[in-house]
Amino acid sequence: MRVAFVLFRYFAFGGMQRDMLATAELCAARGHEVTVYCHSWKGDRPGGVAVEVLEVSGRANHVRAARFDRALQEQLTAVRPDVVIGFDKMSGLDLYFAADPCFVTRTTSRPWPYRLLPRYRTFRRLEGTVFGRESKAQILLLDPTERSNFQRTWCTADERFAILPAGIARDRCKGNDAAELRRAGREEFGVGEEDRLVLLLGANFLLKGLDRAMQAVADLPDGLRERTQLLAVGQNAPTWARALAAKLGIEKHVTMLPGRQDIPRLLQAADVLLHPAHRDTTGTVLLEAVVAGLPVLCSANCGYAHHITASQCGFAIANWARNSDAQQRFVELLQNDTAPMRTAALHYAKQHDLHAMHAEICNRIEAIAR
Repeated sequence: MRVAFVLFRYFAFGGMQRDMLATAELCAARGHEVTVYCHSWKGDRPGGVAVEVLEVSGRANHVRAARFDRALQEQLTAVRPDVVIGFDKMSGLDLYFAADPCFVTRTTSRPWPYRLLPRYRTFRRLEGTVFGRESKAQILLLDPTERSNFQRTWCTADERFAILPAGIARDRCKGNDAAELRRAGREEFGVGEEDRLVLLLGANFLLKGLDRAMQAVADLPDGLRERTQLLAVGQNAPTWARALAAKLGIEKHVTMLPGRQDIPRLLQAADVLLHPAHRDTTGTVLLEAVVAGLPVLCSANCGYAHHITASQCGFAIANWARNSDAQQRFVELLQNDTAPMRTAALHYAKQHDLHAMHAEICNRIEAIAR
């Protein structure tokens, strides 16, 4: 069958983008004809999967989104694929991978004039084409708590929702080469075994809480702070982040790097994964840490935060900005023996299937086609 995968932008180190490509490649491996449609592609082109870039103009995101939506509908009308699966909210979908929270709910706290702006009206309309009563799209949820937000706004029927399992890449799992990966990673960043390497991973440093992470490092006791390095990987160092590090006096304790391919090595090299996200639908990196056997400190508003509590491999902090417990837990993870947490994480990974997402999506694509 012919399957169209659609999204606005592809870049190599985005979590949703990785899930899209992994699913597309698996779908192609099952013998289907797969085409990805987007308006921007940054990264290597995959083998076995066609990529069609529908270039659209516009300085603002909402303008490009609206124009891409129109261009895509013209393209789909011409090629008539058997199934259309969207990874962003847009028209004409059979399946929607809900990587983002409900836009209407998320913006309710904005002043009322915001709802008069073209940006708001555009993204609300696109969300309605997926979740509104006239749509028949099946919605694949990553975070089940978002269902109530969508239904409160759009009255979406229960039977249109399905909860996806996690889909962690198997190369993140701790393997026989873990000791060598740890040695090489710590050597690259000049971190001794008596030092502490704190890892933050995310394509959007602000959204993933780099500001909170830097404040946590700055607030460490003097002796511990001197032995601690924060490694943030996912994007080029933003101006605001460099300025904050200077203001806090921790420039020598913070390294910011663009996305990399050697995430398994970084997971093994680190002593703690710090993920104090302001908002994260899933927090895939939390489960990447679990299968790697890495202790975690995260904010509880991440969709996968409950796995950290259940596995007993770290701490999920509610109301991070107003909770002094976060700093205490951070110090504990850096000072105490975390071997029991590492063991608990690996045990949890063995007891739970954390890798089935992409196969499940392919199954649902095939079911719709049938």
